[in-house]
Amino acid sequence: MSTSYLVLTWALLGVLAGALALAARLKPAAWTRRGWLWLLALGLGASLLGGLLGFWLLGRLFSTAASLWTAVLVLCLPRLAGTLRARGASRQ
Repeated sequence: MSTSYLVLTWALLGVLAGALALAARLKPAAWTRRGWLWLLALGLGASLLGGLLGFWLLGRLFSTAASLWTAVLVLCLPRLAGTLRARGASRQ
C-alpha cells in the first residue's frame, strides 16, 4: 500500500472518529457555534499526526492503529478538560 493510501485512510479514520465523538456528545458545552466542525477537524488533525508518528516510530503496519488511538485520545481531551474545570469550580 502506498503512503498516499495510508494518509487517506488516516484522514477517513479521523473524520469518522470525530463523527462518533459528536454522536457520543463529547463536544464541550463551551464550543457553541461550529463546535461540531472543530471536533471533526480535531479528529482529522490528530489522526494525521498520530499516523505520521506511528509510521516513523512503529512502521507501516502499525501506523493506522496508532492513528486511530491518537485520534480517540485527543477527541476525549476537550470533554475531560471541561469536566475537570467544572469540578474545580464547584469545589471553590
